[in-house]
Amino acid sequence: MITYKPIIIQGGRRKDGTYPVKIRVTFKGVSRRIPTTLVCTDADLTRSGKIKNPTILQRAGELIVKMRSTCEGLSPFTLEDWTVDDVVRHIRDELSAEKFRLDFFSYADDWLRAAGMKPQTREKYGTALNAMARFLGKRELDVNAITRGLLLDFVAFVDAEPRMHGTPKGKVVASPVPKKVQGGASALHLMKLARIFNAAKFRYNDDDTGRILIPRSPFDGLKKAYPPGQGSRPLEVEEMQRIIDAGTEDWMERDARAAFLLSFCTMGANLVDLRKAPALSAEVWKYNRTKTEPRRADRAEARVSLPPEISSFVGDLKGQSGQNTWWLPELHRWNTANIATAMINRALRKILVRLEIDTDRVTFYSARHTWATLARRIGVEKATVDEALTHVGDFRVTDMYAERNWALAWEANRKVLDLFVWPDNYRTKTEDTDGK
Repeated sequence: MITYKPIIIQGGRRKDGTYPVKIRVTFKGVSRRIPTTLVCTDADLTRSGKIKNPTILQRAGELIVKMRSTCEGLSPFTLEDWTVDDVVRHIRDELSAEKFRLDFFSYADDWLRAAGMKPQTREKYGTALNAMARFLGKRELDVNAITRGLLLDFVAFVDAEPRMHGTPKGKVVASPVPKKVQGGASALHLMKLARIFNAAKFRYNDDDTGRILIPRSPFDGLKKAYPPGQGSRPLEVEEMQRIIDAGTEDWMERDARAAFLLSFCTMGANLVDLRKAPALSAEVWKYNRTKTEPRRADRAEARVSLPPEISSFVGDLKGQSGQNTWWLPELHRWNTANIATAMINRALRKILVRLEIDTDRVTFYSARHTWATLARRIGVEKATVDEALTHVGDFRVTDMYAERNWALAWEANRKVLDLFVWPDNYRTKTEDTDGK
């Protein structure tokens, strides 16, 4: 047990007539004295030399509370091996951290410049820092002033705040578009801010020497995981058939429908990968899935045997540009995949409304979800579906060296496509039945 008591040293009177107040720390029967900035005079002492001034006792008591709090987290096993000198050293180090000042925003700016992140990633950190600045009303915050209470108030502020977006003049204003997932923005902000905070701890703390300037993380225990969304909805066979049969004279709707169905026919290829595909000269399209490429040792290689059903959709997306650089030049009307996705989703929604299909949670990504759902429904094994979709899944090192049998995925794709009647009457159920 560690005890603390404010004392003065008998005979320690200074030339100015004052006595320095010290805190006596006792542990395992041995005492050490920690100096303070408090002083008292003869009038503040009893005849026996004990402090009687209530103000000095109160201020000494406040200091003792801080000292005691620095040792509350120590385990009995640690204290068993410590001496009183270890305890005093620990108290000094912890209290010295209170004098340490580091502006969180200034450190974050320096850290982001040196981190070598992609512009899109750096922008997300900037968004989190801007949200914190709006919450504080200033762009200044001491790193040791970040408490759990402050973070909880920040989360409540962000959740109540409307969706924000930047203007061409650099201002941040409220957007009329509602947030996609309630609590999503605050969760993403906490993840980014926590990483900056931990980087500061790694930079300024030295566990080996016991130099702890940033003693603890207020982010520990807070929910920083992105709330699970409902995701895109897979379509039923009848709904997909109506989209296949749909016709339109609007070029945007034509391209949206063609891209959506082309994704479905290529086992859920993402739009970013369809845009990146060069002009094809073979019946098998090989690509590395952008989303999971960094997380798989095989760079998420995918191979798709191109079915004949895609001919009309490819024709729509070749357009009149005459460009031979890309397989689907029409998808390059927009500068980025994100813009292309947003425009295609907007046009796709118009098609669904006209076809009287519920638009709730139906996006371009629904083509991928629909393919996976139908494949499982007709009995395709989960492992084959995962391989066709190039998921991260439970990919093992063995899979790097084992030659994957893509024929299984292509056979699964064939079974899924045979559920529908396609343009030019490709492989209808009736023809299959008559051919038996």
